[in-house]
Order: sequence, then C-alpha cells, then structure tokens
Amino acid sequence: MKSKSNYSKLFGAFSLTFLGDGLTLAAVPWLVSTLTTDTLYASITMTALRLPWLIFSLPVGVLIDRYSRKHMLVGASFTRMIFLLFLTICIWGGWISIPLLALFMFGIGLSRVVFDSTVQTIIPQVVEEKKLEKANGQFTAGQLITSDILGVALGGFIITMHIVYPFAIDTVTAILSLLLISGLRGSFHPAKSKESQVQEQAEKETRPMKNWKREMWSGIQYVFQDRFLRGLAILSVTITLMFSMILVTQIFFVREVLQLEAYAFGILISIATIGSILGSQAVAYMRKRWSSKQLILLSILSMGLLYGAVGLTSNAYVVGGLYFCAAFFIVVYNVVRSSILQRSVPNELLGRVGSVFRFLSFGISAIGTLLGGLLVRVSETFFDRLFSLQLPYLLLSVVYILACFLFASKMRNVAEQ
Repeated sequence: MKSKSNYSKLFGAFSLTFLGDGLTLAAVPWLVSTLTTDTLYASITMTALRLPWLIFSLPVGVLIDRYSRKHMLVGASFTRMIFLLFLTICIWGGWISIPLLALFMFGIGLSRVVFDSTVQTIIPQVVEEKKLEKANGQFTAGQLITSDILGVALGGFIITMHIVYPFAIDTVTAILSLLLISGLRGSFHPAKSKESQVQEQAEKETRPMKNWKREMWSGIQYVFQDRFLRGLAILSVTITLMFSMILVTQIFFVREVLQLEAYAFGILISIATIGSILGSQAVAYMRKRWSSKQLILLSILSMGLLYGAVGLTSNAYVVGGLYFCAAFFIVVYNVVRSSILQRSVPNELLGRVGSVFRFLSFGISAIGTLLGGLLVRVSETFFDRLFSLQLPYLLLSVVYILACFLFASKMRNVAEQ
C-alpha cells in the first residue's frame, strides 16, 4: 500500500476536495450576508457546519479503526457530492434560507468529519514513518494552496458573476475526488499488532456485537492516561474555541472595520495562506532544531500576540501582515500536533485517539462559533459596532497567552512521547 501511486491519488483527492471546499467557504459568508445582518443568525450556519464534529467525531473514530479506510473515504466523498448537488439546485432556484442553508452545512460538515479524520489515519499507511513530518507538511500545504489561495481567491472573483457558481464547481470537484479515491489500490484496513488481533478474536468469540461505548472509551482512556497528550487535548480545546469565535465574525470585521469588498477579502485570506504554506514547509526544518513542546509553545504565544494586534487596528495592510505571520504559526502547531499522534499512537488506536482530539478541538468550534456571534451581539449593547467586532481578537489574545504559560508550567517535566 506504501506506493507513489496511492500517495498521488490520495493527495489528488485531498487537494480537489479542499479546492471545492475553499470555493464554498468563500461563498457561504457572502450568501449569509445577503440573507441577514444579524451576527447571531449568521453564526448558526457556521455552527451547523462544525456541529457534526461535536456529535460524530468519537463514533467515526470507532468506524475508522474497524473498517477499510478507503471505503470510509469513498462514503464521505459520495455524501459530500449529494449535499452539494442539492444545495446548488436550491440556490439556483432561489429557495435558499438560513435554516435550509444550515441543514446543508450540517450534511457537508458530517462528510468532512469522516473525510478529514480518515485521511489523518491513512497517511501513515502510505508513507514511511521517518517522512511523516514531510508528508503532513505537504498535505497541509496542499490544503492551504487549494482551499485558502485558489479556492478563496477564485471564490471571491466567481461570486461577482453569480453566487451559485462556487457551489456548482465544488460539486464537480467532489465527483473527481470520488473517482480518485475509488482508484486506491489496497484494502487499507487498520494495521493491528499480533496482541491486538488475538484480543479482538477473543472478544468476537465472547461478544459477537462489539461494545461501541467501550471502543470509544479506549481512545479517551489512551489520551487521558498520558499526561502530555492530556495537556495537549486541553490546549486544543482552548485554541479552537477562541479561534472559531473570531472566524465566525471575521466577514463582518472585514466588511465593516476594514471596509473591504469580496475580492479584497479573498486577497487578504490568500496573503494569510502564503504564510501558512511557508509554515508547512518550514516545520520539518524547525523540528530538527527544537522539540515538539517548544514549537507548540512558540506557536501559541505568537498567535496570541499577532491576533491581539489585529484587534487594535483597522488598517487592512497591517492586518494582512499580521494574518500572514499568525497563519505561519497556526500550521506549525497543527503539523507538530498531528505528527505527535501519528508517531506515538498504535495504528489500531489511531482513529479513536485522533477522534478524541477532533471531538475536543473541531467539535468545540461549534460552541465557539455560536459564542462568537453572541459575544458581538451582547457587546453592542455596551460598545459601538466596530469595537464589538474587534473584541473577539482581543479576547483571543489574552486567552492564548495565558494558555501558553499554563501549558509550559504544567508540562515542564513531562515527556512528549
């Protein structure tokens, strides 16, 4: 299964999926802004997109460790294609509304849970262990280039022609991705140690139907019995909760505080993405010089300071530079964290352990997006609209800096592996 052909097909499907995803994510906020100006209502749509991470992350982790990971990817791509097709039809027909859009975002979000989770567990099955940082960096760079540069930049341009076009193109990319994944050679069942195989066989004989709760609990146990992974999991919750708060209000920040239009918003995100790409390529080199723990602390502290500065300015050029630098460290953090899990967790548990982190980080983003919209709405009763839109950035800065020093203190004498 560790062949260049499989790697190329997986990378191609991954890139196509995120190209379409970038187009859709660029178009959705502008579609929402034509339906409502209420930040709370707008946050409902993004909450629906992230809610599946909260509900399905743990069960999906069990499925990934049970069945063929190739089949999981095929199912996710097919589901995504169907939801996108009907979403495109509804927008074209003029039948779209906030509740209906939220429903489609939930379905697309569910497919993302399965797809993203499975890709992270299949990478170690197509590349050598010593090349994990490089492979993770390439996949991260591929995601950023296709989604945040090509997808968002093209999305900002295509929207000006017709709002339906980004969604239609995303449907086509879903079809192409499905074809590539179907061409993967091998079964891609979870690799199990001899001890795990013996234990699994014994369980089958004594308990024909596996206990789902027990399987999910084994992943949770693995994380929380390891002090470093436990600290990393808590840190992931904090980071994603705060980041999702600024993400959901970002479109209003860009339009009202920075006073940018759709095409300029695409350029701003593209500038940030260039920083992300540099981070994805630099992380393997940085890892040779610093430990994973040091890189994690450096990334969090830098993000806190940079996003705090965003909340203190209304200059679009300055914000572009700050986004560029912050995006660099976002990717460094994510690649280092993924590599720690892939290297230290047994392959037969990787799906469940990874699902714990996705549940705690991506899942909590569903709450964060709702809180972000609510924070701005409540803040407007005490402050003006512009400061209320800057407030999430300032709050993120304080929390990130505190989290950095707390993690450094608690993990000072704890091994990374």
